[in-house]
Amino acid sequence: MTQTELETIIHQVASQSHLSSDDIPDLDLYIDQIITLFDQKLENNKRYEDDKLLTKTMVNNYSKAKVITPIKGKKYSKEQIISMLMIYQLKNSLTIQEIKQLLTPYYQENISLENIYNQFYQIQDKQQDELPQFIHQYLKDYQLPLNNQEDLLILVLSLASLNDQITRIIQLILDHLEESK
Repeated sequence: MTQTELETIIHQVASQSHLSSDDIPDLDLYIDQIITLFDQKLENNKRYEDDKLLTKTMVNNYSKAKVITPIKGKKYSKEQIISMLMIYQLKNSLTIQEIKQLLTPYYQENISLENIYNQFYQIQDKQQDELPQFIHQYLKDYQLPLNNQEDLLILVLSLASLNDQITRIIQLILDHLEESK
């Protein structure tokens, strides 16, 4: 892999789309409208063109598992759509049960997720801006010039290890939350 190819990959990830709460209408939406919203605003987050970011089945499963609050009629509120966005962010790191454990106290206390999501959104923007510098520093610190297949394998293994460590931190935070109840 050349440095230019790596730069392209980093830029692709750092420029992934996300949906702000301002992009969500204040009126209730049908599931097809929500899927269209996700597809339009988050399209460049797909790994493969035919990947689905959100489906009716996913939303039904989230509803059945009580990971999102029950709907009124056939429409979802802005708050429920924000819940779906949070689930979208969490589902690659946490199980549905863990996501439910994390979000349920907010539902029970009727705490709005919009302000929380907006703060997260700002952090996410900053993280995306900092990602290229982080990866370049990472390569420098671990002396990975990517001149050969071995360097590339070491990079993939070390990034996977970092991902595992961060996931473990998340899990331990959830365990702490459960213990403190």
